Amino acid sequence: MVGLEKLPEECIAYVLSLTSPKDACRSALVSSAFGSAVHSQVVWERFLPSDHRDIISRSVSPITFSSKKELYFCLCDSPIFLDDGNLSFAINKLNGKKCLMLGARRLLIAWGDTPTYWDWISVPHSRFGEVGYLRSVCWLEIYGRMEMRSLSPNTAYAGYLVYMFSEEATNYEGTGRNHYEAFPVKLSVKFFGNEETLIESHDEEDAELLLSTRRTAADAAASMDYSVGNKRQRFPMERNDGWMEIEIGEFYCGQSDNDNCLVQVGVKEIESGSWKFGLVIHGIEIRPIQPKPN
Repeated sequence: MVGLEKLPEECIAYVLSLTSPKDACRSALVSSAFGSAVHSQVVWERFLPSDHRDIISRSVSPITFSSKKELYFCLCDSPIFLDDGNLSFAINKLNGKKCLMLGARRLLIAWGDTPTYWDWISVPHSRFGEVGYLRSVCWLEIYGRMEMRSLSPNTAYAGYLVYMFSEEATNYEGTGRNHYEAFPVKLSVKFFGNEETLIESHDEEDAELLLSTRRTAADAAASMDYSVGNKRQRFPMERNDGWMEIEIGEFYCGQSDNDNCLVQVGVKEIESGSWKFGLVIHGIEIRPIQPKPN
C-alpha cells in the first residue's frame, strides 16, 4: 500500500474536500502530508458556500483575507452585514452551512411604521443599527421572510425570534411580574411562491411561545418544548450575546426548491385584545439544526 506521504498533495486535498471542515482539521493530526494538504485552497473553496463570492460582494464593509481557509473562519467568527446592513451572514463552523439573521428593520411588523406603537432605537449590544421597541399595541404580529435559495440546500433549519424585555415589562406595575406571562404567542412557518401565492403553511395552533418564562439549564438541555394539557409550550434561552431567543419553527431546504420560493417564520398574539408593551426586537435568526428524529 502506498504511504500517505507519497500521495500527491492535490490528491489528498481533493479527498479532504469531500469530508467536512471538522474532519479535515482533525486529519491534520494524522500525518504531515495531511497537515500540509488541509491548507489547500481546493479544500476550503469546497467548504465555503458555492455563492460566497456573490455574498461577499454584497458586504457593506470590505473583507480582507489571504486564503480561503482564512475567509472560512472569518465568516464563522464574525458575521458580515449585507445589502442595507439589516441582514447579517455567517457560516456554521462545523459544516459551513449558511446562517442568516434578519434585523428588526427587515421584518414585517404590524404597525411597525407607526410611531404611536413602535419606536426604532439604537442599543449598544445590538449587531444592527436599530432595534424595534414596542411602545404599545394590542395586535402583535412579527414575521421574517427569506428566499429559500439564500440558504444551504439539503439542510434542516430553524427560525428563532431574538428579543429582550424593557424594565417596564419585566416589573409590571412594580409587582415584579413579567407582563408577558399572560400572553403566550402563536407561531407559524409558511412557504410562498410567485405573486405571494401560499404554497404550504405550518401553523402550530396547539403550541405556545412563553416569551417570559426561562427554563433551567437541565430542562433546556433535554428539550425546548414542554406539554401542558393539550398545549405544547416552548420556552426561551439566553444567548451568548445577552439577548434571548425562542424557536419559532423548523423547516427543510431541499436541493431543488424553487428559486422564487420564500419561507416565512413568525409569531403573533391577536386573540387576547390586551395591550402589549416593552418588547425589544433584535431580529429573526435562521440557522441550521440537526434534524429531530421522527
